[in-house]
Amino acid sequence: MSLLWGTIAVLVVIVWAITLFDIFRRHLGAGSTILWIVLTIFLPLIGSAIYWSVRKPEPGDIDRTLASDAAMRDEARRRPIDSPKM
Repeated sequence: MSLLWGTIAVLVVIVWAITLFDIFRRHLGAGSTILWIVLTIFLPLIGSAIYWSVRKPEPGDIDRTLASDAAMRDEARRRPIDSPKM
């Protein structure tokens, strides 16, 4: 049972750290940054979930997603039909 709780705790810390990194990376302004940091520190999982649900994508995020999708479609088109997928 302690392995389960340990795994959950590690996952929460990872989500929390990624959220804090993204908050600092995006330069939201002093007030918004402080608000998100306080919310995320005091309510790590709930604050992170709220942040990611209301976060708007940046123009670069959209471009990277579209380029990645196009590359995957290109690769799938070039792969022979009988070859195994990776």
